[in-house]
Amino acid sequence: MTAEPPYHGLYINLDRSTARRDAIERQLDRLGLSPFYARFPAIDGATLNSPRSTIKPGENGCFQSHYRALLSARPRGSFVHMIEDDAVLSPSVKPVIEQAIRENVFEQFDVLFTDTFVAPHLGMLKFLKTSFDELPATRPLALTDLKVVDLANQNFACTTSFVVGAKAIDRLLALYQQEIALGPRAPIDLFQRAAVSAGQLRAACLFPFITSFDLKEAAQTTLVEASEKTERPSVAVLAALRYSFFVDRDLQTAKRTLDAATAGARSKTDDHRALIGQALDFILSDEFKEF
Repeated sequence: MTAEPPYHGLYINLDRSTARRDAIERQLDRLGLSPFYARFPAIDGATLNSPRSTIKPGENGCFQSHYRALLSARPRGSFVHMIEDDAVLSPSVKPVIEQAIRENVFEQFDVLFTDTFVAPHLGMLKFLKTSFDELPATRPLALTDLKVVDLANQNFACTTSFVVGAKAIDRLLALYQQEIALGPRAPIDLFQRAAVSAGQLRAACLFPFITSFDLKEAAQTTLVEASEKTERPSVAVLAALRYSFFVDRDLQTAKRTLDAATAGARSKTDDHRALIGQALDFILSDEFKEF
């Protein structure tokens, strides 16, 4: 008899997003994960009646979708890997999650993110670059190859991929339910960050990231209202930066995204800014020593 896997996965997908559904299902099949993951039909925010909500319909739909997806997983009583349909998975996902469960990481944390927003702060970027450079060349990676970063005091934001501990499902559902009753006042990722900051939820992130997202869609997601679908260079730059710390990244793709987003700024450079950029580049190198 085959043993039940220690976790199961749900991917959230709008009925109209058939291309994304096909892409995520191809990934799951290629990685041998199809038996462990199921689709959860996302809630279209345009169909919701939430007069007290202060967030956009798409954001409200995302919040409600995460709540209902986790609620549907509750009867299993097992760990749940929640992913959105633009997630990009590495072969390290299953072995790392299973090892995190075996190593009791979820006794210390309620939620374990496998990818998150990267704040453009020099000290943080140097830590992340050093950590990435220390990765072994062999794949798939093990939990011991990664760092488990406590997010209690970090500026994080992302719900593309995270694992909810079996014992934390009811706690997270209660927090979601309370916010939904008030009419969601913040997108779900910012709500989670506020809950962690307030000590209501214990969260960590694995680094480097064993999952990522479709970089080509970074500035044009299904959550963006039609009237707001404009070029957003700052969003694209931060997306390329975040993607660059994915264990299976394609740096050429990240570079093309970055080049396109920064073309206007590069044409307006001045000598002082160039000097600052050169200094920062050296600070990020191994040659720089703090004193």
